[in-house]
Amino acid sequence: MKNWWQQLDVREQKLLAAMATLIGIFLLYSLIWQPLNENLAKSSKKLARQQVLLTWVDSNTARYQQLNKGANKKSSGSISSIVNRTARNYQITVTRMQPQGNELQVWIDEVAFKDLLKWLEQLSLSEGLQVQGIDLTRGEKSGVVRVRRLQLGKN
Repeated sequence: MKNWWQQLDVREQKLLAAMATLIGIFLLYSLIWQPLNENLAKSSKKLARQQVLLTWVDSNTARYQQLNKGANKKSSGSISSIVNRTARNYQITVTRMQPQGNELQVWIDEVAFKDLLKWLEQLSLSEGLQVQGIDLTRGEKSGVVRVRRLQLGKN
């Protein structure tokens, strides 16, 4: 390689050195700089979406707490009958229920997250049930969740 380099004319050596520098700059840009900029832009967009979601959650939490203070809590029937009746109203299909004393565990395969929140709000405000714990996973579609475990109890 050294012999080949020395056999080249000075002009060819300068041209090859310039070309190697340009290729190095191109590789640096395409392999490091551009992916970093793209990831930074994606992260900024994700942060903006998360901030909008946080604002929405904060405003609805305050709304929920205000509604909860003045709500009439009435409960007719067992927890499982209340869950079945109200779930039908929201077209929510309960796949499994398991009573545990004064509490009830519920599993739901897939449900729209907004429908789930509205249903839980009704259970809390109108029926006097309280969410003791919930375990959610992301569903197949956007805006859909799977309820792995929802623990409900009477207030």
